[in-house]
Amino acid sequence: MTIAHHTINSMTGLLKAKPGSKEYPQKILWLILLLGLLCRIYIAFFAPLPNIHTDSKDYFSQADTLLQGGYTNFFPNGYPFIVALVKLIAGSAAISTLLWINIAMSVCNIYFVFCIASSVFKNHRVALLAAGIIAFFPSQVNYVRWLMTEVPAAFFLVGGYHFYFRKNYWLCGIFLGLATLVRTEFLPVLVLLFLADALFVKRVNLRLLMGGLLPLLLVGSYCYLKTGEFALAGHSRFNTLTSVTASGNHIDFYFANKHPEYNTNAKAVQLYLDTLKKAPVAYIKSRAANLWELWGFYAAATPSGRMLITRIIIGLGNFFLIVFGLPAFWRHRKEYKVLILIIPFVIVTLVHIVYFAMQRYTYPVEPFMIVLAACSVYALSHKTLRPDEALANGNV
Repeated sequence: MTIAHHTINSMTGLLKAKPGSKEYPQKILWLILLLGLLCRIYIAFFAPLPNIHTDSKDYFSQADTLLQGGYTNFFPNGYPFIVALVKLIAGSAAISTLLWINIAMSVCNIYFVFCIASSVFKNHRVALLAAGIIAFFPSQVNYVRWLMTEVPAAFFLVGGYHFYFRKNYWLCGIFLGLATLVRTEFLPVLVLLFLADALFVKRVNLRLLMGGLLPLLLVGSYCYLKTGEFALAGHSRFNTLTSVTASGNHIDFYFANKHPEYNTNAKAVQLYLDTLKKAPVAYIKSRAANLWELWGFYAAATPSGRMLITRIIIGLGNFFLIVFGLPAFWRHRKEYKVLILIIPFVIVTLVHIVYFAMQRYTYPVEPFMIVLAACSVYALSHKTLRPDEALANGNV
């Protein structure tokens, strides 16, 4: 009763909070979270749009294998483990349960972004602006309906940074490790954050390192027990061969099947390098096309028939993130927290320029660019970025 009474009083205080009071930013944040939640519930359950992607079927297949006591070493098994657990608990309601998990993770990311922006820029207005942007950012809302890796990867990645700025390094490491289990491309983020911590903060952050290694070692060891190979994923050969002919949205996902002679990762890498040497100009053009597919201001058409309005919305979103996000990074590049904030953007961009690119691959790093972009938007009407007193004193 005491807890309930205290909660009711707190909520009543928030509802009565007026502009200028210390509770007012919390009131606005709760409103943003509520509206963001409603948007995500609508897109997941009421919009006439699909939830199952081609890749979803493969994740579900790997999850079924896990439930049967086996192990498929192809896609990273981070998301299949989540699907398997939900299937075990929810049974026939697995699809709707997974959608609710996506909704919860995405709403948590709104809160994480608010906290990260508060920690980085020490300004509630910038933090609320960042939270407001991510709450309604088209791609951040749209992908909640898809049962794929985007939302869980973003949740663990952004959550890892949230806990880093909160100085909870164990949870930071665990979240970044889990992000890597969902999408292995995030392993360099964990490594670079550890190295940046050692270089700039002058410490060996063992809690961060051990927290990150724990889930990786557990899943890698389980893979070894089941397959005889210690691995986090088994699709490196497929990815390398697919990258040979990839150019923007033109991706031949059957290239590996057409060329069984390249049956090892070493042979696939050699083919990739030979292709680069034989046609360097074509290689550079295809890598530029990959970059445009990721962050271009006018999204390309797709074989599935991406609508014109969708292409425009994607392009405008990318324009906003790049044109507003990168200048904010440059202005504050000497600040340690801003410097490490750009790491996920750099890693994802470089990885998919080198390999192959799809627009959805940027989803997990968009929240970081939104934090930076919010700072630039704030600067349009404010000459200086003045920290709020409470945040400047460490009360985020």
